[in-house]
Amino acid sequence: MNRDDLLDVLTRYVANELLDGDAEDLDSSTPLLELGVLNSLETARMMGFVQKKYGITIPSESLKVENLQTISAIADLVYDARPRQP
Repeated sequence: MNRDDLLDVLTRYVANELLDGDAEDLDSSTPLLELGVLNSLETARMMGFVQKKYGITIPSESLKVENLQTISAIADLVYDARPRQP
């Protein structure tokens, strides 16, 4: 998994699952929390999606506002939580 692919997958997830496909103005810097796109329930659903797709569990202490503001911030959070290759 590279970060750009992860960003694409998360953008499609937000577009399809949270915005019902209406993502005309959605990009990696869209303020998801500020616009009410992401809330606690949707955050839990998204983290479940990440866990199922990538086998990555995000620690609850990492689910801070600053890590959930934008798709780019969420991609960084997930990318940093991935298992490191030796």
